[in-house]
Amino acid sequence: MSYLKIPHHSAADILSLYEASDEFIELAQQHSDPASLIDCAVEQQLFSDVVIFIAHALPVREAVWWACCCAARRKDWNEDEANAVRAAKAWVHAPDETSRRLAEQMAAKAELQSGAGWTAQAAFWSGGSMIAVGEPVIPPPEYLYSHAVAGAVNLSAVMPDGLEAQARYESYLKIGLNIAQGGNGQTGE
Repeated sequence: MSYLKIPHHSAADILSLYEASDEFIELAQQHSDPASLIDCAVEQQLFSDVVIFIAHALPVREAVWWACCCAARRKDWNEDEANAVRAAKAWVHAPDETSRRLAEQMAAKAELQSGAGWTAQAAFWSGGSMIAVGEPVIPPPEYLYSHAVAGAVNLSAVMPDGLEAQARYESYLKIGLNIAQGGNGQTGE
């Protein structure tokens, strides 16, 4: 299977963007194609590794949308966390500076203790400047948003106690792969 929204043809290209676990790198030596690496890693339940890989493989809007879709599945967010998810969704729909700065504010209110806060942080780190308006522009490091997306998806899966982690990971990975195939992340679950 190939993924329309993953512009890399080699797993090694994606792995060069971040520091993967030794176990995942070892698996990638046997599976050079991103799709086969993902399939094999999911079979081995290396869920967190797969999340990080997909977060780096997808383009920025698709990656942030994936975090939004996963976070939206949770119904236990407090008001600030729910607003953070809404702000990230707003950025995906209108990726301009106003919505990016709103995501920054909502991430700060929600804090980075949950997947919701990291979802908004991912939208903020999508581009632009990382410091206050009117200050010299300092863009976020390339792929910093991917780290926030991975944090959002992983924390949404395992928090608060890990009891639903496997089921959530399976659901969230279906969403991510649907987006990678060019879908909208709505898997009908």
